[in-house]
Amino acid sequence: MNHTSQADFTIFVHVYYPVIWEEMVDELDTLIRQPFDLVITRPAGSRPVARAKSSYLRFATELEVDNQGRDVLPFLMALRQRSVPLFDIGLKLHTKLSPHRGDGDSWRRFLVGSLLQAESSGRLLGHKLLASEPSIGLIAPQAHLLPLGGRASINEEVMLKAVRRIEANVHPSMLEGSRFPAGSMFWFRRNALRTLIEIDFADLFVRESGQLDGTAAHAFERLFAFVVEREGQLAASMENAEPILRSHGAPLSRPELIELISNSLAQDNPFALPLADFWRHHPALLKCAHAIYARLPKSTVRLLRRSIGR
Repeated sequence: MNHTSQADFTIFVHVYYPVIWEEMVDELDTLIRQPFDLVITRPAGSRPVARAKSSYLRFATELEVDNQGRDVLPFLMALRQRSVPLFDIGLKLHTKLSPHRGDGDSWRRFLVGSLLQAESSGRLLGHKLLASEPSIGLIAPQAHLLPLGGRASINEEVMLKAVRRIEANVHPSMLEGSRFPAGSMFWFRRNALRTLIEIDFADLFVRESGQLDGTAAHAFERLFAFVVEREGQLAASMENAEPILRSHGAPLSRPELIELISNSLAQDNPFALPLADFWRHHPALLKCAHAIYARLPKSTVRLLRRSIGR
Protein backbone atom coordinates (compact mmCIF):
# COMPACT_ATOMS: atom_id res chain seq x y z
CA MET A 1 0.00 0.00 0.00
CA ASN A 2 1.13 3.52 -0.80
CA HIS A 3 1.17 5.73 2.31
CA THR A 4 2.94 8.68 0.70
CA SER A 5 -0.06 10.36 -0.91
CA GLN A 6 -3.47 11.34 0.37
CA ALA A 7 -6.40 9.40 -1.06
CA ASP A 8 -8.70 11.14 -3.53
CA PHE A 9 -11.65 9.06 -2.32
CA THR A 10 -12.63 6.09 -0.16
CA ILE A 11 -14.36 2.97 -1.48
CA PHE A 12 -16.80 1.27 0.89
CA VAL A 13 -17.67 -2.24 -0.23
CA HIS A 14 -19.74 -4.90 1.54
CA VAL A 15 -18.44 -8.35 0.61
CA TYR A 16 -21.13 -10.96 1.18
CA TYR A 17 -20.07 -13.04 -1.84
CA PRO A 18 -16.25 -13.40 -1.81
CA VAL A 19 -16.15 -14.98 -5.29
CA ILE A 20 -17.86 -11.95 -6.79
CA TRP A 21 -15.49 -9.66 -4.89
CA GLU A 22 -12.52 -11.38 -6.55
CA GLU A 23 -13.90 -10.27 -9.91
CA MET A 24 -14.66 -6.78 -8.63
CA VAL A 25 -11.24 -6.27 -7.09
CA ASP A 26 -9.66 -7.07 -10.47
CA GLU A 27 -11.76 -4.24 -11.93
CA LEU A 28 -10.53 -1.84 -9.27
CA ASP A 29 -6.91 -2.82 -9.94
CA THR A 30 -7.39 -2.35 -13.68
CA LEU A 31 -9.46 0.81 -13.81
CA ILE A 32 -8.45 3.04 -10.90
CA ARG A 33 -5.53 5.38 -11.57
CA GLN A 34 -5.93 7.64 -8.53
CA PRO A 35 -4.94 7.21 -4.87
CA PHE A 36 -7.81 5.65 -2.93
CA ASP A 37 -8.64 4.08 0.41
CA LEU A 38 -10.59 0.85 0.75
CA VAL A 39 -12.98 -0.12 3.56
CA ILE A 40 -14.32 -3.68 3.34
CA THR A 41 -17.18 -4.95 5.48
CA ARG A 42 -17.94 -8.67 5.67
CA PRO A 43 -20.15 -10.92 7.82
CA ALA A 44 -18.81 -11.77 11.25
CA GLY A 45 -16.98 -15.09 11.26
CA SER A 46 -16.24 -15.03 7.52
CA ARG A 47 -12.71 -15.32 6.22
CA PRO A 48 -10.58 -12.33 5.18
CA VAL A 49 -11.15 -11.52 1.52
CA ALA A 50 -8.98 -10.58 -1.43
CA ARG A 51 -7.24 -7.21 -1.21
CA ALA A 52 -6.66 -4.84 -4.08
CA LYS A 53 -3.10 -5.04 -5.40
CA SER A 54 -3.16 -1.59 -6.98
CA SER A 55 -0.21 0.69 -6.38
CA TYR A 56 -2.79 3.47 -5.97
CA LEU A 57 -4.20 1.86 -2.83
CA ARG A 58 -3.25 4.03 0.13
CA PHE A 59 -5.09 2.38 3.03
CA ALA A 60 -7.24 -0.73 3.46
CA THR A 61 -9.13 -2.30 6.32
CA GLU A 62 -11.70 -5.04 6.87
CA LEU A 63 -14.53 -4.71 9.37
CA GLU A 64 -16.56 -7.70 10.57
CA VAL A 65 -20.27 -6.93 10.95
CA ASP A 66 -23.40 -8.89 11.81
CA ASN A 67 -25.21 -10.40 8.83
CA GLN A 68 -27.99 -7.85 9.02
CA GLY A 69 -29.18 -4.99 6.84
CA ARG A 70 -27.75 -6.38 3.58
CA ASP A 71 -25.14 -3.93 2.25
CA VAL A 72 -26.79 -0.88 3.84
CA LEU A 73 -26.37 -1.29 7.61
CA PRO A 74 -22.70 -2.36 7.21
CA PHE A 75 -22.16 0.80 5.12
CA LEU A 76 -23.75 3.02 7.79
CA MET A 77 -21.65 1.32 10.47
CA ALA A 78 -18.45 1.74 8.46
CA LEU A 79 -19.13 5.44 7.98
CA ARG A 80 -19.12 5.85 11.77
CA GLN A 81 -15.84 4.00 12.36
CA ARG A 82 -13.14 6.23 13.81
CA SER A 83 -10.48 3.89 12.46
CA VAL A 84 -11.42 4.91 8.90
CA PRO A 85 -9.36 7.89 7.68
CA LEU A 86 -11.26 11.11 7.14
CA PHE A 87 -12.48 11.58 3.58
CA ASP A 88 -14.64 13.95 1.56
CA ILE A 89 -15.69 11.77 -1.38
CA GLY A 90 -16.72 8.12 -1.24
CA LEU A 91 -17.86 5.32 -3.51
CA LYS A 92 -20.33 2.73 -2.20
CA LEU A 93 -20.17 -0.73 -3.80
CA HIS A 94 -21.28 -4.23 -2.84
CA THR A 95 -21.08 -7.77 -4.20
CA LYS A 96 -24.56 -7.64 -5.68
CA LEU A 97 -25.67 -11.08 -6.84
CA SER A 98 -29.47 -10.68 -7.04
CA PRO A 99 -30.03 -14.47 -7.04
CA HIS A 100 -33.75 -13.90 -7.65
CA ARG A 101 -32.90 -12.52 -11.12
CA GLY A 102 -31.43 -14.31 -14.10
CA ASP A 103 -29.47 -11.21 -15.10
CA GLY A 104 -27.99 -10.49 -11.66
CA ASP A 105 -24.35 -10.76 -12.79
CA SER A 106 -24.92 -8.53 -15.81
CA TRP A 107 -26.71 -5.97 -13.67
CA ARG A 108 -23.85 -5.78 -11.14
CA ARG A 109 -21.23 -5.46 -13.86
CA PHE A 110 -23.22 -2.66 -15.46
CA LEU A 111 -23.53 -0.77 -12.15
CA VAL A 112 -19.87 -1.11 -11.21
CA GLY A 113 -18.64 -0.39 -14.74
CA SER A 114 -20.74 2.75 -14.91
CA LEU A 115 -19.43 4.09 -11.60
CA LEU A 116 -15.82 3.33 -12.59
CA GLN A 117 -16.12 5.15 -15.92
CA ALA A 118 -13.01 7.26 -16.53
CA GLU A 119 -11.94 10.02 -18.88
CA SER A 120 -8.93 9.61 -21.19
CA SER A 121 -6.51 10.82 -18.49
CA GLY A 122 -7.64 7.96 -16.25
CA ARG A 123 -9.44 10.15 -13.73
CA LEU A 124 -12.78 8.68 -12.69
CA LEU A 125 -15.69 10.83 -13.88
CA GLY A 126 -17.71 10.36 -10.70
CA HIS A 127 -14.88 11.66 -8.55
CA LYS A 128 -14.17 14.53 -10.92
CA LEU A 129 -17.79 15.67 -10.92
CA LEU A 130 -18.04 15.68 -7.11
CA ALA A 131 -14.68 17.40 -6.78
CA SER A 132 -15.63 20.16 -9.23
CA GLU A 133 -19.35 20.67 -8.50
CA PRO A 134 -20.03 21.27 -4.78
CA SER A 135 -23.81 21.36 -5.31
CA ILE A 136 -23.89 17.63 -6.11
CA GLY A 137 -23.85 15.17 -3.19
CA LEU A 138 -24.65 11.81 -4.83
CA ILE A 139 -24.13 10.21 -8.24
CA ALA A 140 -26.04 7.06 -9.19
CA PRO A 141 -24.96 4.61 -11.91
CA GLN A 142 -26.08 5.36 -15.47
CA ALA A 143 -29.87 5.15 -15.92
CA HIS A 144 -30.32 4.24 -12.23
CA LEU A 145 -31.42 7.53 -10.64
CA LEU A 146 -35.08 6.56 -10.69
CA PRO A 147 -38.23 8.44 -9.61
CA LEU A 148 -39.31 7.42 -6.14
CA GLY A 149 -43.01 7.91 -6.92
CA GLY A 150 -44.78 4.54 -6.92
CA ARG A 151 -41.66 2.68 -5.77
CA ALA A 152 -41.97 3.26 -2.02
CA SER A 153 -45.33 1.75 -1.15
CA ILE A 154 -44.23 -1.32 0.84
CA ASN A 155 -41.20 0.51 2.26
CA GLU A 156 -43.00 3.70 3.22
CA GLU A 157 -43.52 2.83 6.90
CA VAL A 158 -39.82 2.14 7.54
CA MET A 159 -38.81 5.10 5.39
CA LEU A 160 -40.94 7.46 7.46
CA LYS A 161 -39.58 6.04 10.73
CA ALA A 162 -36.05 6.72 9.51
CA VAL A 163 -36.74 10.16 8.08
CA ARG A 164 -38.61 11.34 11.16
CA ARG A 165 -35.52 10.69 13.24
CA ILE A 166 -33.84 13.26 11.02
CA GLU A 167 -36.73 15.67 10.60
CA ALA A 168 -39.86 15.27 12.72
CA ASN A 169 -42.46 16.82 10.43
CA VAL A 170 -41.87 14.97 7.15
CA HIS A 171 -45.07 14.10 5.31
CA PRO A 172 -45.18 11.06 2.98
CA SER A 173 -45.89 13.36 0.03
CA MET A 174 -42.44 14.93 0.50
CA LEU A 175 -40.83 11.62 -0.47
CA GLU A 176 -42.75 11.20 -3.71
CA GLY A 177 -40.92 13.94 -5.62
CA SER A 178 -37.48 12.52 -4.91
CA ARG A 179 -35.36 10.02 -6.86
CA PHE A 180 -33.21 7.15 -5.61
CA PRO A 181 -30.05 5.29 -6.69
CA ALA A 182 -31.41 1.88 -7.72
CA GLY A 183 -29.01 -0.96 -6.94
CA SER A 184 -27.63 0.80 -3.84
CA MET A 185 -24.27 1.70 -5.40
CA PHE A 186 -23.21 5.31 -5.88
CA TRP A 187 -20.63 8.05 -5.53
CA PHE A 188 -21.31 10.34 -2.59
CA ARG A 189 -20.04 13.33 -0.68
CA ARG A 190 -19.54 12.55 3.01
CA ASN A 191 -21.16 15.73 4.30
CA ALA A 192 -24.24 15.01 2.17
CA LEU A 193 -24.86 11.88 4.29
CA ARG A 194 -24.04 13.65 7.55
CA THR A 195 -27.30 12.77 9.28
CA LEU A 196 -26.91 9.06 8.46
CA ILE A 197 -23.55 9.14 10.23
CA GLU A 198 -24.75 11.08 13.27
CA ILE A 199 -27.97 9.12 13.96
CA ASP A 200 -28.13 5.43 14.88
CA PHE A 201 -30.69 3.53 12.78
CA ALA A 202 -29.58 -0.02 13.62
CA ASP A 203 -32.79 -0.95 15.45
CA LEU A 204 -34.79 -0.52 12.22
CA PHE A 205 -33.00 -3.44 10.54
CA VAL A 206 -34.59 -6.84 11.11
CA ARG A 207 -33.07 -10.32 10.85
CA GLU A 208 -32.29 -11.49 7.33
CA SER A 209 -34.68 -14.08 5.88
CA GLY A 210 -34.29 -13.66 2.11
CA GLN A 211 -36.77 -10.79 1.76
CA LEU A 212 -37.06 -9.36 -1.75
CA ASP A 213 -38.39 -6.00 -0.56
CA GLY A 214 -39.96 -4.20 2.37
CA THR A 215 -36.91 -4.16 4.68
CA ALA A 216 -34.96 -1.25 6.15
CA ALA A 217 -32.20 -1.97 3.61
CA HIS A 218 -34.68 -1.42 0.77
CA ALA A 219 -36.07 1.63 2.55
CA PHE A 220 -32.65 3.29 2.91
CA GLU A 221 -31.83 2.54 -0.74
CA ARG A 222 -34.82 4.76 -1.53
CA LEU A 223 -33.78 7.40 1.01
CA PHE A 224 -30.14 8.10 0.17
CA ALA A 225 -30.90 10.78 -2.43
CA PHE A 226 -33.68 12.25 -0.27
CA VAL A 227 -31.21 12.67 2.62
CA VAL A 228 -28.74 14.33 0.26
CA GLU A 229 -31.43 16.74 -0.91
CA ARG A 230 -32.42 17.62 2.68
CA GLU A 231 -28.77 18.61 3.18
CA GLY A 232 -29.21 21.14 0.36
CA GLN A 233 -27.31 19.13 -2.26
CA LEU A 234 -28.41 17.46 -5.49
CA ALA A 235 -28.49 13.87 -6.72
CA ALA A 236 -27.25 13.16 -10.24
CA SER A 237 -26.47 10.13 -12.39
CA MET A 238 -23.36 9.10 -14.32
CA GLU A 239 -24.88 10.15 -17.64
CA ASN A 240 -25.03 13.70 -16.23
CA ALA A 241 -21.27 13.87 -15.61
CA GLU A 242 -20.02 14.86 -19.06
CA PRO A 243 -22.79 17.42 -19.79
CA ILE A 244 -22.17 19.12 -16.44
CA LEU A 245 -18.39 19.07 -16.76
CA ARG A 246 -18.60 20.50 -20.30
CA SER A 247 -20.59 23.44 -18.95
CA HIS A 248 -17.92 24.59 -16.51
CA GLY A 249 -16.68 27.32 -18.82
CA ALA A 250 -19.74 29.20 -17.56
CA PRO A 251 -20.69 28.23 -13.97
CA LEU A 252 -24.26 27.03 -13.69
CA SER A 253 -26.77 28.45 -11.25
CA ARG A 254 -28.58 25.93 -9.07
CA PRO A 255 -31.78 26.07 -11.18
CA GLU A 256 -29.70 25.61 -14.35
CA LEU A 257 -27.91 22.64 -12.83
CA ILE A 258 -31.21 21.04 -11.77
CA GLU A 259 -32.56 21.51 -15.28
CA LEU A 260 -29.42 20.07 -16.90
CA ILE A 261 -29.54 17.00 -14.65
CA SER A 262 -33.21 16.44 -15.42
CA ASN A 263 -32.78 16.92 -19.18
CA SER A 264 -29.77 14.62 -19.50
CA LEU A 265 -31.02 11.72 -17.37
CA ALA A 266 -31.37 8.47 -19.30
CA GLN A 267 -35.00 7.60 -19.91
CA ASP A 268 -34.62 3.83 -20.28
CA ASN A 269 -33.19 1.54 -17.62
CA PRO A 270 -31.89 -1.62 -19.37
CA PHE A 271 -32.54 -3.72 -16.26
CA ALA A 272 -36.07 -2.56 -15.47
CA LEU A 273 -38.55 -5.41 -15.11
CA PRO A 274 -42.00 -5.10 -16.72
CA LEU A 275 -43.59 -6.59 -13.61
CA ALA A 276 -41.91 -3.97 -11.42
CA ASP A 277 -43.31 -1.23 -13.62
CA PHE A 278 -46.79 -2.73 -13.24
CA TRP A 279 -46.47 -2.68 -9.43
CA ARG A 280 -45.24 0.92 -9.54
CA HIS A 281 -48.52 1.96 -11.13
CA HIS A 282 -50.61 -0.17 -8.75
CA PRO A 283 -49.13 0.38 -5.25
CA ALA A 284 -52.23 -0.87 -3.41
CA LEU A 285 -52.04 -4.20 -5.26
CA LEU A 286 -48.32 -4.40 -4.47
CA LYS A 287 -48.96 -4.00 -0.74
CA CYS A 288 -51.58 -6.75 -0.87
CA ALA A 289 -49.32 -9.09 -2.88
CA HIS A 290 -46.39 -8.44 -0.56
CA ALA A 291 -48.48 -9.24 2.52
CA ILE A 292 -49.47 -12.58 0.97
CA TYR A 293 -45.92 -13.30 -0.25
CA ALA A 294 -44.46 -12.68 3.24
CA ARG A 295 -46.65 -15.45 4.66
CA LEU A 296 -45.90 -18.10 2.05
CA PRO A 297 -43.77 -21.17 2.91
CA LYS A 298 -40.19 -20.89 1.67
CA SER A 299 -40.67 -23.84 -0.72
CA THR A 300 -43.54 -22.00 -2.41
CA VAL A 301 -41.47 -18.81 -2.60
CA ARG A 302 -38.64 -20.64 -4.36
CA LEU A 303 -41.11 -22.15 -6.86
CA LEU A 304 -42.59 -18.72 -7.59
CA ARG A 305 -39.16 -17.19 -8.15
CA ARG A 306 -38.23 -19.88 -10.65
CA SER A 307 -41.52 -19.61 -12.49
CA ILE A 308 -41.29 -15.83 -13.06
CA GLY A 309 -37.54 -15.70 -13.60
CA ARG A 310 -36.93 -13.57 -10.49
